[in-house]
Amino acid sequence: MRGVGFLIGFIAVLIIGSCRSTQSILGTPQEKAMVDSLIANRAFRIVNQWALPTMSTSMMKLSSSGILGPGNSGQRIDLSGNGNYLEIQGDSVRAFLPFFGERQMGGGYNSDGGGIRFDQVTNDISFHYDESKNIHIVRFSAKDGSESFEVTLNVFSNKKSSLLVSSSQRDMIRYQGTIEQLPKKDLP
Repeated sequence: MRGVGFLIGFIAVLIIGSCRSTQSILGTPQEKAMVDSLIANRAFRIVNQWALPTMSTSMMKLSSSGILGPGNSGQRIDLSGNGNYLEIQGDSVRAFLPFFGERQMGGGYNSDGGGIRFDQVTNDISFHYDESKNIHIVRFSAKDGSESFEVTLNVFSNKKSSLLVSSSQRDMIRYQGTIEQLPKKDLP
């Protein structure tokens, strides 16, 4: 009898916990309204807190060297205070993203630090809302010189985002961040 009571209590805790985690993914009604409005107006900024590089032999060596600093690993790097962003305003896209990983070709020694940068009008931007997952999905292509990028941005109703950047010259990298309004100077 004692085991049955424990089992019922355990199941109740699981159900309550799963409801709580679903609510945090969905966000509050105010957060959802803000996200929906920013996406509908096609004017927002993504600021990333984490870079999640593709794990390679080089990244494993870099991680074990200790050069990435405390709390970081070859798979997750803290970007706090980095100043990175992805901005979308209509069909204009701008990005300044740090890059961690391997570059397969091109590039070279340059003063921009080897990050991912672009500032252009894109003609293939698409916006889609997946109702079953409560996710806004934004996709587009961008270029910087001879390098091309395929960008997929997922924005959740709780203002969290997942940004995936595939490059013609580098390993794929993912970022985790949040959506916010464009800075006042960038608003039309």
